[in-house]
Amino acid sequence: MRDIIIGDIHGCNKELCALLDKVKPGKEDRIILLGDLFDRGPESWEVFYTIKNLAREYAERFVLLRGNHEDYLLREKLTLMQRRIWDKVGKGTTVASFLAHGEKMEDAAPWIREHCRMYYKGERFQCVHAGLLVDPIEVNDTETMIHDHGIVLRNCYKGPLTVVGHIALSDPIWFKGDEETTEILPYGVWMELPEKGTICIDTGAGKGGRLTAMVIEDEKYMLVRV
Repeated sequence: MRDIIIGDIHGCNKELCALLDKVKPGKEDRIILLGDLFDRGPESWEVFYTIKNLAREYAERFVLLRGNHEDYLLREKLTLMQRRIWDKVGKGTTVASFLAHGEKMEDAAPWIREHCRMYYKGERFQCVHAGLLVDPIEVNDTETMIHDHGIVLRNCYKGPLTVVGHIALSDPIWFKGDEETTEILPYGVWMELPEKGTICIDTGAGKGGRLTAMVIEDEKYMLVRV
């Protein structure tokens, strides 16, 4: 069984389908989406129906994390600042995508609310959309797990290996957690899975960048992009 972790999709369904075609998930694999399904890219409606199909096919082996863009959609009330931020980071493209298919963006909210979780915790690694401050992962507050930038920008998280998205980088990067050491990670090469630190695989889909997946099998991983 493989774990297939997919970074922030941001309304890029063609890229999502191409990435799935590359990694070819098997029936026994687990699919983990790091959140931020919508906004920026033009195909949020298509992304929604692609992931619904994945959820049906993979059932308990389908994991969807709540990102900050899901958080904007699911909150009962947004502050004026939050509404402005959401508008700035691509809400309009999602609204237009759903309207073009005769639906409303808000119609997706109940399904996403039902299927989202705050984190994934496995034996060799864990996943969260944005950040962590302390261990274990479950004691972190939701604001940190959904919105925080520090796990990447401050590079001070030394806990169990954590795979995140949230901050768009030009390449996937491993952050050691010593406030200094980083390593740009190659694509298409099997690597030993680190025990500690953070790997960020948000590589800018919807912003002119790539969509990246991290495939984990046993004690190794490989990065794949489209």
